[in-house]
Amino acid sequence: MPKYKKRTAETLRLLKWANKYPGWWHLICTPNEEHMNLQMIKMLIEKLAKESFYEIIFVLLTVHKNEEFMKGFGDSMTLQILIANWNEIHKKDVIKRLIDHFN
Repeated sequence: MPKYKKRTAETLRLLKWANKYPGWWHLICTPNEEHMNLQMIKMLIEKLAKESFYEIIFVLLTVHKNEEFMKGFGDSMTLQILIANWNEIHKKDVIKRLIDHFN
């Protein structure tokens, strides 16, 4: 299947999902939503992952980045990713990316 047809099919699948679950879609897209909390974001991440809507998980995290339960999230994830990739194979790549970031 050509890339544009696959992308069109994925977009349509997401739109149908949003139509089927308008309350969840609202929670995903609305910053400072009064019903958003730690349990809700966990549930939404699980639902999105189950549907393979991985990009929307990052949208969800970005939209709600100022919520109290998100404090320390970036620092924690950075350390976890560094730990997972700190070996002889990836160590040089990690250092290169750190240096490149500051160029």
